[in-house]
Amino acid sequence: MAMFDLNPLRFLNKACIISNNGGVDLPGTGAAASERDGNVGGRRLCTVDQVEQLKSAVRILPIWSSTVFLAQAMSQNYAVLQANEMDRRIGVGQFRVPGCSLTMFNMVTMSLWSGSYDRWIAPALRRVTGDPRGLTMKQRVGVGLLLATAAMAVSGAVEGARRRLELAGGGGAGMSAFWLVPQFALMGLAEAFGVIGELEFFYTELPKSMASFSMALLYMAMGVGNLVNSLIVKVVDDASRRGGRTSWLSSDLNAGHYDYYYWLLAGLGAVNFVYFLWCAWKYGEEGKNVEWEEGEGERERPMA
Repeated sequence: MAMFDLNPLRFLNKACIISNNGGVDLPGTGAAASERDGNVGGRRLCTVDQVEQLKSAVRILPIWSSTVFLAQAMSQNYAVLQANEMDRRIGVGQFRVPGCSLTMFNMVTMSLWSGSYDRWIAPALRRVTGDPRGLTMKQRVGVGLLLATAAMAVSGAVEGARRRLELAGGGGAGMSAFWLVPQFALMGLAEAFGVIGELEFFYTELPKSMASFSMALLYMAMGVGNLVNSLIVKVVDDASRRGGRTSWLSSDLNAGHYDYYYWLLAGLGAVNFVYFLWCAWKYGEEGKNVEWEEGEGERERPMA
């Protein structure tokens, strides 16, 4: 196993180091017996591999935290309420598309992009970036976060136009619900880039023994994102209704200001993207700090 010292986390090496400096008395019959028992001075020693695995997990946490915004953006469902206030007819007939069915454009976009990426898009990107994968995992996560931010901005622009048309007397129902398709498509692309890139990043940077932890990190980001979304909704609702004003998130879309809410999320997304860039820069190049070779067994002896 080839290892590169992770300087910011060097203090974790103490968990696998035996030292008599400072008056530490080895119990039993000496260091050999102590090593076999895995205990020194009342503490349990860890193997080198265990320490390096912990370092790998700790190092990806800042990047993981930046992906919570993507999960938060994915949890938005106010577009369904917008669709119900708009013209959902197809052609000149009377058939109306159910508002919730417009979310299919999210899944369709994600499926089409994911299916075509490796076959057509990645080869074209290779010629531009020189990377055999087209884009690195961190770049894919970054693109996903940027697209999610763009989706929130487009959502705000569309809702603002719908609301102005309604208040001007033109009738919000006169605006086609299919104006919502771009924001669904952008979120589909954001998921295709961000979620898949995030999962592949975890699998690449963590040892194979922690593969299940990679999936757990993804689902934990989803859960935290939903909690953060609930918190933002609560804060925005309470703050916007102060002084007897109508809440931005009123059940009456025309009385509220969902466009302001979307623009707020777009601003938070822009700040989060800058934070992600900083985390990605501090992380360094992918796969260069710890390399885990297939078939490498765990080291049983602590570091002396």
